[in-house]
Amino acid sequence: MNLNIEAFRSHSPLIILQPTPFCNLDCKYCYLPNRNLRQQMSLEVMQRIFDEVLKSPLPDPIELVWHAGEPLAVPKDFYRDAFRLLNHINLKYQRKLQHGIQTNATLIDEEWISIFQANKINIGVSIDGPEFIHNKYRVTHTGYGTHKKTMRGIRLLQENNILFTTISVLTDFSLNYPDEMFNFFVDNGIQCIAFNIDEVSGQNLSSSYQVNESIYQYKKFINKFLELVDANQGFPEVREFLQIASIIKNNPHGKGILINSTNTPLHILTFDYLGNYTTFCPELSATQSSKFKNFIMGNIFDNPINSIFDNPVFKAVNIEVKAGLKICQESCNYWSFCGGGSPSNKFSETGRFDVAETLHCKVHTKALVDSMLDYLELKGRQI
Repeated sequence: MNLNIEAFRSHSPLIILQPTPFCNLDCKYCYLPNRNLRQQMSLEVMQRIFDEVLKSPLPDPIELVWHAGEPLAVPKDFYRDAFRLLNHINLKYQRKLQHGIQTNATLIDEEWISIFQANKINIGVSIDGPEFIHNKYRVTHTGYGTHKKTMRGIRLLQENNILFTTISVLTDFSLNYPDEMFNFFVDNGIQCIAFNIDEVSGQNLSSSYQVNESIYQYKKFINKFLELVDANQGFPEVREFLQIASIIKNNPHGKGILINSTNTPLHILTFDYLGNYTTFCPELSATQSSKFKNFIMGNIFDNPINSIFDNPVFKAVNIEVKAGLKICQESCNYWSFCGGGSPSNKFSETGRFDVAETLHCKVHTKALVDSMLDYLELKGRQI
């Protein structure tokens, strides 16, 4: 079956590539399994992935992001070889490509900086804020905090004028410190930030938001952070605030159709280091399920991308995902802000996709939207 290219007209595809399952950190809320395995993606696997992706009808630009493990835990020649191979294959296809790496930044040195610059790689850094917050969860395999090493990597990025974004995981602990979080980002010149929560997903089977009062504390944190950002002329830029503001401005009556990439086949395509692939959420590649065969929807050596629609695992997942979307759209007033939530959260929390509300959406959609709307109403602001 050929790819349905019409589904991609308004979205650039995201290709997640796992260079290795290994990570030099052992964050307490990580959803990824096998973080001690040091295997890495081979050139043969890369060649098949690159060729399949570049010759596919997926629209330009195609974004390729190295993730799902610590991408810098492989030798530097891994990326020199990877980009040499990718550029050679793309001589034939002439695709427009964007490149990214999501890293904990602890391994960044001057040589890595040169690789980032030479290949125009967008960098995302995982850091949870000031040292006393970051080191509570982001630790090595022997339990040591990693904040100083992460900040050393950030300094190298800044000194070399490499733009980067950050992602911070908000737990019930960090919710108590909005001022300290804000001051940390401002004092360190970090301009573009994003917030996640410690969600139930993949191998992470619990969340601090399962504790009573945590959602109330989350709203308090968001309200305070909004106030601080507003008073500072909109800096640092917060991904969640900008996304919600854009939806309010462009879809004020909630009647527009929001395309949620995690619910749409092939908007996101995740490859593990062996060449197994899945679609919908990247977290599904780290989720165990005998019913859905660990969400492997093909292997690049045996199944070209355009065969995914015939794959029985994909078919079964897609049916449930669509059913869940229908329930969400018909029952939830927040549909226009999330487009149906995250399939990985639905499955990790309930064992199914054909459900609606999850803990993640109660916190990181509903409480977030409510906090922002309350703030705007209080201030008498219009977007």
